[in-house]
Amino acid sequence: MTETSIARAFLIGLTGAVYAIVPMLAWLVGLPVDPRGFMQLSTVALIYLLGFGLLCSWRRIPSLLCIVECTGIGLLLTSPLVVSTYVAFALNRPLQDQQLLQLDRLLGVDWLSLIAFLDANPLLAKSMTFAYQTFHHQLLFLPVVLSLCGHRARAYQVVGTYGLICVIASFITIWYPALGTYTDFAVNPGDLKNINGMLGLEYVPQILAVRDDPHFVLQLEHASGIISFPSVHAAVAVLCCWGAWTIRWTRFPMIFLNTLMLLSAITEGGHYIVDLIAGIGVAGFSIASVLYISRTGSVPFYRNQFQQNPQQI
Repeated sequence: MTETSIARAFLIGLTGAVYAIVPMLAWLVGLPVDPRGFMQLSTVALIYLLGFGLLCSWRRIPSLLCIVECTGIGLLLTSPLVVSTYVAFALNRPLQDQQLLQLDRLLGVDWLSLIAFLDANPLLAKSMTFAYQTFHHQLLFLPVVLSLCGHRARAYQVVGTYGLICVIASFITIWYPALGTYTDFAVNPGDLKNINGMLGLEYVPQILAVRDDPHFVLQLEHASGIISFPSVHAAVAVLCCWGAWTIRWTRFPMIFLNTLMLLSAITEGGHYIVDLIAGIGVAGFSIASVLYISRTGSVPFYRNQFQQNPQQI
């Protein structure tokens, strides 16, 4: 089996695993979920995958098949990964904001001074706001470009690594739930001149509701990215830099953009500095794991559909 086929099999296997495990975990912890929005999203993703995937297989267009599968499976992963983050908070373990703040202080970080400095630089603050909002666009754009440029193994690896990052982050969050810096420091977003501090507060009601509201029901339309430690934005910034490195003309623009996105987790996401460090570590571990599996592992239940020269990967 080629690296491409194993990376593809890993992505499919990871998707199947989270669909099998996450609903069971939600039931075990007593997390009520309104299935309508999640089922609609998953149905759309499956129709897209089956329709265009079969067409690309029939026409024997591997690059387009890779694009369809990476984007479709990425969309399909959304529902269980969102639920998994809420499962972590539904366990209602003690909040760890003070512990995370102490770790920042051990690193010599004064978060309020850092925010004041960034808020006083309009161009930098606005650039980070823009970069923060490219999170989903990059995850969609990068596999498409990789596929079109002939790097199909890397395209599957990027999506598979993203899924693994979210799974690991949800697991770690069980022991490190946090409300984030804007809440911890009681910062009023209206007092900020150039930073959109509301982004660092909009997820807090969801965290409090899933932990304390007996009538809470998780609905896709109201779901937020609620993980603080580790920072998924920081992890994805590392992932996108690694994914883009194989294409020369994307390397430095993506490094620049993702450096800003990593830093924007402080200003826009309300993250502690240790959240970013942990996110970088999770990204490194996930990338290394997916590469190891893709290059040395085997998946016996999957037959290679690509049968290509390894030099084409």
